[in-house]
Amino acid sequence: MLPVDPKLGKMLVMGALFRCFDPILTVVSGLSVRDPFLLPQDKKDQAGTAKSRFSAKDYSDHMALVRAYEGWKDAEREGSAYEYCWRNFLSAQTLQAIHSLRKQFNFILKDAGLLDADTKNNNCLSHNQSLVRAIICSGLFPGIASVVHRETSMSFKTMDDGQVHLYANSVNARYQIIPYPWLVFGEKVKVNTVFIRDSTGVSDSILILFGGSLSRGIAAGHLKMLGGYIDFFMDPSLEECYWNLKEELDKLLQTKLQDPKLDIHKEGKYLMLAVQELVSSDQCEGRFVFGRESKKLRETSEASGNNSFTKDGTNPKSLLQTLLMRAGHSPPKYKTKHLKTNEFRALVEFKGMQFVGKPKKNKQLAERDAAIEALAWLTHTSDKNQNEDDNTPLDVTDNMLKLLGKRNRSKRKSG
Repeated sequence: MLPVDPKLGKMLVMGALFRCFDPILTVVSGLSVRDPFLLPQDKKDQAGTAKSRFSAKDYSDHMALVRAYEGWKDAEREGSAYEYCWRNFLSAQTLQAIHSLRKQFNFILKDAGLLDADTKNNNCLSHNQSLVRAIICSGLFPGIASVVHRETSMSFKTMDDGQVHLYANSVNARYQIIPYPWLVFGEKVKVNTVFIRDSTGVSDSILILFGGSLSRGIAAGHLKMLGGYIDFFMDPSLEECYWNLKEELDKLLQTKLQDPKLDIHKEGKYLMLAVQELVSSDQCEGRFVFGRESKKLRETSEASGNNSFTKDGTNPKSLLQTLLMRAGHSPPKYKTKHLKTNEFRALVEFKGMQFVGKPKKNKQLAERDAAIEALAWLTHTSDKNQNEDDNTPLDVTDNMLKLLGKRNRSKRKSG
């Protein structure tokens, strides 16, 4: 019944179910027509700056669209809609088309019994931006790109195209660092290379709970998506929690679709609250992508003498830098010393911590080994205690929290 792409139709239904309908209504309506943001050839920079103002540094073209539409409605009520569009490089015609589509979609969802007669109920969670991102992810998946930070640059990769670029008009194209590990997008354009248009940053928790179907890897704590293209590594008990939560959430939504009158926020109250808490609390470090069995991999690496640290050939220096950048910290710094034995020993430093590698025959291998030491500590497989007198085993979560600087907050919550 919905005259849109099925993916966008799914987004509308999910927005209604999760009671954050209004912003999703705008996003879907906007994606169903032309982009309202104009990009004049002679004023590209000014137009890009105008669009960036709507993004409010939240790394989302879709949220920028929501703010632009809401601003236009406010301006219209004040009788200054023309000036608003002119100043912000917006198409009044397209915004009007979005407004008309919103009405149409709203009517269809109400008619299907998925919307409450009380508008406030349909939007009581619209303020939760993480939840809105999750709903956008549920509709746009499998349009997913990984954000890869390198020493001096940032790149984006998709399963089908490998490395891709962001469209010039995207708010995310203006950032040197995007703290989210993933970008969801709805459309790709191929010129000489592949460009992705509008995109929104999402966390691991959002992708796990609102992305595609999950499968389990061979090792405990390993979850896979898209046939293994996306991997998540975590503590086995946490993996079990995510697996069960997603399973129960899917069942609840299926029950709701079969019986639209069912109030899932009442019947599945604690499940829905748990989902909201998870997607809102994930600080987007992308930690599950890197919590690998580094000790085992390290031994394999040293035994074979090759340059890979992980099974997919990722260099440990790149891996460490990506983890730190996604956690919002500065890149690691390396100091290398030339020993009398004609070998090199490297030290890596970040967030006030230092890790020293073993002597190696050249500077590159020495820095790699220092990075391996740091990663082994971060993934809690190091056999060295930082405090000789402390016999307490290293806690998986605690080491990561040390890196992220959130230890105190975590202890307050657990207390």
